[in-house]
Amino acid sequence: TNFVFTPDEKYCVIAEVNRAQNELWLNVYDVKTGKKVKSLWHETNQKWVEPEHPAYFYGEGNDFIWMSEKDGYTNLYMVDFEGVLGNEKQLTKHSFVVKDILEVDAAKKLIYYSATGENPCNTLVYVTDLLGNSRLVTQNEGVHRFDLSDEGIYFYDGYSNLTMPNHEMIYTSNGKMTKLIKESSNPMLEYALGVAEIGSLNGKDGSDLYYRMVKPSNFDPKNKYPVLVYVYGGPHAQMVTNSFNAGANLWMNWLAEQGYIVFTLDNRGSAERGFAFESQIHRQLGRVEMEDQMVGVDYLKSLSYVDEKRMAVHGWSFGGFMTTSLMLRQPGVFTTGVAGGPVTDWKFYEVMYGERYMDRPEENKDGYAANALTNYTKDLTGKLLLIHGTIDDVVVMQHNYSLIKKFVEDGKQIDFFAYPMHKHNVVGKDRAHLMEKVLTYIMENNQ
Repeated sequence: TNFVFTPDEKYCVIAEVNRAQNELWLNVYDVKTGKKVKSLWHETNQKWVEPEHPAYFYGEGNDFIWMSEKDGYTNLYMVDFEGVLGNEKQLTKHSFVVKDILEVDAAKKLIYYSATGENPCNTLVYVTDLLGNSRLVTQNEGVHRFDLSDEGIYFYDGYSNLTMPNHEMIYTSNGKMTKLIKESSNPMLEYALGVAEIGSLNGKDGSDLYYRMVKPSNFDPKNKYPVLVYVYGGPHAQMVTNSFNAGANLWMNWLAEQGYIVFTLDNRGSAERGFAFESQIHRQLGRVEMEDQMVGVDYLKSLSYVDEKRMAVHGWSFGGFMTTSLMLRQPGVFTTGVAGGPVTDWKFYEVMYGERYMDRPEENKDGYAANALTNYTKDLTGKLLLIHGTIDDVVVMQHNYSLIKKFVEDGKQIDFFAYPMHKHNVVGKDRAHLMEKVLTYIMENNQ
């Protein structure tokens, strides 16, 4: 994986992982002969090693930057192409996640990169020299966009946060603002729409669990509101961000305006929190994720304005797995669930993703069995709608069909809807049909 040619085009650099995905080699091959020349990086981990970025060449011949989370957080390492295995130099030593390399000022030998900073809901911009001296470039908290001018004299900074819809500026490279391009007002100000806020809860492992809550624009704490928990919960995704509307979709604001509270929590296993936070899901996909979601549920129940007898849950893909897990393994908590494209048994899912987190089925029989939703169908209470695209090539239809078959065998009534000729998600004009179906089902049944 992560294939890239060297700048002189004589070699290619490829990251290779073993079947167990717990050992990684970064290998150099001769382009003309195809023969392996050497390895420049070797890494092991008892859980998994996951290369996500190719070697990044920054202008010093074939020397490059490699991104690794071997110290617990994704950081930048400088690798000498002419060196030997293990001679890398760690450029950044952050106790937070480096997200991506953005730009290189070759003349000044500066590397600009994005990272969360101390607040994982942010996306900030940093710069480092080749000696490892790094500093923060963007001073405002939020989610930033960045572009460096060709000469490295100026840079563009655009960002939003919970209270700032959009702000765009031009700075000199030494941090002096030279031009304000745009300062947007709230585009939703004239509309009666729910309002998003961000908070955090203390997880059972002591970590901060960030949540987003969307309340009606006319919210009155003396009232009792039904709740929709919108969940994803899987690796490589972060739902709650310090961006305008906190990362919420507008249908959530609309639903809030119908008298709902819409709640989303990023549980352990989700992105941008470092290896210790994310890897607790190993061999037990669904267990700690569900535990954290229940921390969110308990918090909701503690609020005087939440109607704990009218709670619904909805999610897609991993969120569909979480939705169905919560309906079946926490029966009675939710009156209603809508699960789109759900994984129902990890042995049906694709090998690289599934085995990274769960190992092989024969190596982890207990983990696969404990989190196979077909083992819990008899426990369903409430209303459940399952949705699937008929040509889903990510979570294949076998997932939902096997679950439906088990519901039938157990004498449980559920609802099912298929979207013909749609893949893993419903897109285009049919998306409006999907969201109408999801929200109507929730409002009609969450009673």
